[in-house]
Amino acid sequence: MDGFAVLSSDLSSASPSSAVKLRKVDGPALGDAPKRPLKSGEAHSVLTGGFIPAGADTVVQMETVKADADSVTFPNPVEKGEFVYSRGRDVKKGEKVLEAGRVLRGTDLVLIGSLHIDRVPVYSRPRVAILPTGNELSEKIVGTEPGKVAETHTFLLTRLIQGAGAIPVRMPIARDDAGEIRRCIRVALRAADIVLTVAGSSVSETDVTEEAINEAGRPGVLVHGMKVTRGRVMGFGVANGKAVIILPGPIQGALNAFLVMAYPLIRAFLGRGFEAPQSVPAVLASDWDAGKRFRSFTKVVYVRTSTDGPVITAQPSYGETENVTFLTQNDGYLLVDEDTVVLKKGDPVRVHLLPGLSYLS
Repeated sequence: MDGFAVLSSDLSSASPSSAVKLRKVDGPALGDAPKRPLKSGEAHSVLTGGFIPAGADTVVQMETVKADADSVTFPNPVEKGEFVYSRGRDVKKGEKVLEAGRVLRGTDLVLIGSLHIDRVPVYSRPRVAILPTGNELSEKIVGTEPGKVAETHTFLLTRLIQGAGAIPVRMPIARDDAGEIRRCIRVALRAADIVLTVAGSSVSETDVTEEAINEAGRPGVLVHGMKVTRGRVMGFGVANGKAVIILPGPIQGALNAFLVMAYPLIRAFLGRGFEAPQSVPAVLASDWDAGKRFRSFTKVVYVRTSTDGPVITAQPSYGETENVTFLTQNDGYLLVDEDTVVLKKGDPVRVHLLPGLSYLS
């Protein structure tokens, strides 16, 4: 507050009928420090945000006193510490202020700066290369050639990579040729910390992507084919010390592989451990059944959220693996374990929110 810095003990006897008068001392302009300690019997003018002189313990508001050129009259006693933000009020000596592994927010940076710390060790954001493969793909969005399809998975993966906290690196399309894919993977390994290959992957026949990864560096593909639906041909490997994740071509399979493998890996690079996307509690809006196929797999169930009073409801959806509108109409997903094949309306669930895909309406 604008007012006068005083010793509270000087005003202990003040009352409306017996006001206390103290000698007025003009304080410095805002931004300058007081030049000397406060003496008993003095009132030192101070501005909001300014420093009080050593020895003072209280500020009295300007509006509650009567001041003239030489003195200030105080009609009331004061509580020690009023309108003073004391050293150590916010952070005390030896106190831990931020845990390691924390994602720094704007308020954290204010705290760090106010403690006069101009550098803190942080994790570098990993670079994630996106390598689409396939003879049928075209870079053109408009005027796509007959027999070609526009390569649009990169748009989704770019957003997901950014949402996870990493830096996307878009690679040119690689044709279905082992030599070309191998060369592109080697370039991607030099340019990034993690490589995502998209499409060109199968577990039922000769797989050029797997061959190319194996030839790019040891140990090569470690796992190819996972009990996750949809996206059973997803996999991962390591080449020259860099992670390579195999994303299926169909859009849902690619998305599922990203959320199951790529997102946790990116978070690990950021010091967060193999962290899954955040989730919120919800209630299932209708029954869900795993169907006849792949019942013993981990199931990724996309849901559309809405609110019913204080409760979030999750409406499970079904859609073909290539349907894009199916994904645009949903904003979260459930991970259903291998042993669960039925969920009932009203069941409590956790809806995962994947940055770049999800929002709560």
